[in-house]
Amino acid sequence: MAAVCAQDKYETYVHTGDSVFRKGDYAAYMKIATDALRYAEASGNCVSLSRAHLKMASAYYFLQEKNTSLQWMLTGRKIAVDCHTDSLTWIADRQIGAIYFEQSKDDSCLYYLKEAEQLLNKTDSNYAERSYLYAILGELKYRHLKDTANGKQCFDKALAYAIKANDTIKLAFANVKLGSFYNSEGQCRRAIGYYQQAVSLYRAAKLPEGLMYAIHMLAWAYSECGEAKLSYEAMLSLKNLRDSIFKDETAIKTAEYRTLYETEKKERENLLLQKQNAEKERKAQTILISSIAGFLLLIAAFWVIYTRYKHRKKAEMDERIALQQKLRFKAVMEAEEKERVRIARELHDSLGQMLSAAKMNISAMDSYHQDEAKLVNNATKLIDDSVKEVRNISHNLMPASLMEKGIETALNELAAKINDTGLLQIDLLISTGEQRLDSSAEIAIYRIVQEVVNNMIKHSKANRVEVMLDYNAEKVYLSIKDNGVGFDTANIETSTGIGWRNIFSRVYMMNGDVQIQSQPGRGTLVNIEFAK
Repeated sequence: MAAVCAQDKYETYVHTGDSVFRKGDYAAYMKIATDALRYAEASGNCVSLSRAHLKMASAYYFLQEKNTSLQWMLTGRKIAVDCHTDSLTWIADRQIGAIYFEQSKDDSCLYYLKEAEQLLNKTDSNYAERSYLYAILGELKYRHLKDTANGKQCFDKALAYAIKANDTIKLAFANVKLGSFYNSEGQCRRAIGYYQQAVSLYRAAKLPEGLMYAIHMLAWAYSECGEAKLSYEAMLSLKNLRDSIFKDETAIKTAEYRTLYETEKKERENLLLQKQNAEKERKAQTILISSIAGFLLLIAAFWVIYTRYKHRKKAEMDERIALQQKLRFKAVMEAEEKERVRIARELHDSLGQMLSAAKMNISAMDSYHQDEAKLVNNATKLIDDSVKEVRNISHNLMPASLMEKGIETALNELAAKINDTGLLQIDLLISTGEQRLDSSAEIAIYRIVQEVVNNMIKHSKANRVEVMLDYNAEKVYLSIKDNGVGFDTANIETSTGIGWRNIFSRVYMMNGDVQIQSQPGRGTLVNIEFAK
């Protein structure tokens, strides 16, 4: 009777969990999945226990704990095989293959996906599951195995099966994969259509995880087609959606639910042990076990309190250290900019005036021998060149237009100077209004643009760069995009140059956020946002 009751409660929790999952509250979904697992264990039902493990795996997957998800999925698969339940086995095979694909373990990925395909081929239906399987299999063949023809066939199968199943989510997933295929093949306009269809379908299905995935890919397609503003708007929409789901308390709740499940499981094991011992030495053993259990709980409670206290103190210390580092860096940057201003002024006012005076003195010479005329002309030309060089150095150290007229004028002068070389075309899209930013913010923006553009000139082999600057009462948005050769963004962390470090440091000083999108052959897009 107890087993039947536990089975009923398990079914209730599974049904509730599905609705919570669609709302994107993954921490709450973890709690429900944990409760469902507890009742599945109590029911003794093999199929329910396998399904419960797969639900736990899904919860960890969408909370970005892929390795933990894989372990739960492998356990759930083993139980499904022991139960001879093909429907759960192929679901596990497909998801295990997807995780291995994300980890670039192609052999393991292909093995499990083929296992799932063999099981599905035993039936004439399950179109939704077939769609999901072929979408992942197509991604593996096209991206990792470089088999374009078979990859495209798999994507087409995924779309066809999704239409047969009349499954909105699977149809959205197939559209995303086809969009990725065409985007990678250089057909960004066609890719945008598939991505937009996927966004609409995921939004209709109210599936936040899928919607974030589709919007992210749509932003990249916009970037590929040169739609910088649409790409930026899509990335901003993605950031807002992600912030609404993965809140700070999500990780805390997840850890609490996980600890609760392990604690309850241990308690059930202790209760079973107490019951077995009670048959031999009922009274004595009951008192002993209760005492030990109480002592262990006391230690566990003390440890939890101590650990939380330790983590809280460490977080406070880290926060203070980060603040001190930021203040020191800000002081260094401000001192550096003041020194630039001082040197620029000294060059312009002192050395520049001295050179001008020297030229006037030479020009004032009334007579000199004809043989000396050439020397005088050369001296005059050298002084003129020196004056011009002093002005260039002074301007590079600190453009007068930046301090006097603001960031828009300074960026226009910078762009004009580079455009005059004929080697690179910089297009500016600036919407700043009449009110100027704080001088420290304008200097930071100018230096960031200067550093990024210099990097693009040195490494990207681009012939066009788009710079977009916009701000409102609360936020400043800066976007820089080139049409160059691109690079692997993973190399930024191992870079020995100071360019990217300076960029990240300045954005960090402004309490901002920087996102870099690039890959070899696809150009580079840098999006920066910080509080005004």
